[in-house]
Parts: sequence; C-alpha cells; structure tokens
Amino acid sequence: MSEVSARPALEAVRARRSWSKVTDAAPDAAELLELVAAAGRVADHSSLRPWRIIELRGDDRLALGAAIAKADGDDKPSTKPLRAPLLIAIVASYRDSGKVPHWEQEAVASGVAHVLSLLLDEAGWGVIWRTGHYTRSKAVAQAHGLGKHEELLGWLYVGGKPERSRPERRKAVDASGFVSRMPAVTTVPDQPSLPDQPSLPGEIAHWRNKPDKGKKHKKADKGEKKKAKKPDKG
Repeated sequence: MSEVSARPALEAVRARRSWSKVTDAAPDAAELLELVAAAGRVADHSSLRPWRIIELRGDDRLALGAAIAKADGDDKPSTKPLRAPLLIAIVASYRDSGKVPHWEQEAVASGVAHVLSLLLDEAGWGVIWRTGHYTRSKAVAQAHGLGKHEELLGWLYVGGKPERSRPERRKAVDASGFVSRMPAVTTVPDQPSLPDQPSLPGEIAHWRNKPDKGKKHKKADKGEKKKAKKPDKG
C-alpha cells in the first residue's frame, strides 16, 4: 500500500511536466467541471472572476485550424489543434473595476490556467499550454466567440499520457537565484509626530485620569468674570 504524502500539493507540483504528445483519451465534461471549479479558487482581487473556459473537442478543432490559417494567411487549415483530443481555451474576461486594473485581472486568468494544468496532470492527464501570435488575431477571436472585453491567453492541450515517453529534461530550479531581500534603506523616512503618551502599561490609568490643565484655567476665568460683575456692598 503506497503512503499518502503529507504535502500532496508540493509533490504534485514537483512531478508535473509538459506533455507535447498525448493519446486520444481525454477527461469528460463532468471531470473538467470539477477541476475548473477547484482551479477557480485562485487569488482574485475583489472576486471579479475575470476569466472563462472554452472546451474544444472533435470538429471544434477543425474550425480553430481554419481560423489559424486565416490569421496566418495560409490556404490550408492548420493541423496544430489536432495534436490533442481536448483543447481548453483560456480567456481573460475583463470586468469594469476602479480598483483592479486589466493586468491584474489577466494575472487571475493565468492563475486559473496554471492551477488547472496542475490538477489535470495530477489526475493523470498529459497537458501542455500552447500559445502563438494568432491568439490575439480577429479570426481566432471570432472562432471562439470572444466579446469586446475579452482576450485569449492560449490553450491547454489535454490528452492521455503515453506509456513510453522521454524523461523530463527540465533542470531543478535553484531558488536562491530568484529569491532576495529588499534593497537596504539608506534613509529612514520622517515619522508622523504623535502626542505624548505613556510608554508603560502601568501608567495608562494615571495618564487617562490626569486632569486637563487647560480646562481648569477656563473654569477659573469664568469664576473671575462672575466675581467682577458682583456689585460692591460697601
């Protein structure tokens, strides 16, 4: 019986790889919906959900091949979409927001794509994220039915993992070359001035109950004015 990893997310990320060649098997619509629902939990400022997914199966891929050919000015349809039985188009669907700019919304859509590719890989499917200059072409956008405020970020090509495949060539990441501290601060910015307050907890009660000298003076002034108005009995 295999042991369950105490850190399954870490192991899944370490094990994932891109699969340029896949078999004709593919996840069905129900499985895809389950994985997309999980991928949609990425960090999302204001919970705008500025993304959507389009699945291409069967003849959908032929339509995409024709759109790519039109974008490239070719006479023959592109066969690239036929490299996998399922293509998942990742769409950034921008929302009107005064707080969240478009680049941040696109980052959310990209996050969904990355997490979805990881979940598919963990579920046993081969995945590779493919793009190209034609992702932003009018012909390809029309083929996907994109709106005015939407952009295509590419496709996840999904299929079965071949039994015989070459080992992963990607080298391990040396994190020390990508992680650093913030540059040293040479000058400390001026701090806002604060009213005199007690520095010790024991002094708080005394400080709060300390009489206001200004108020005493005001009361005294009023008393003197009343005395001055009093007529002289002598």
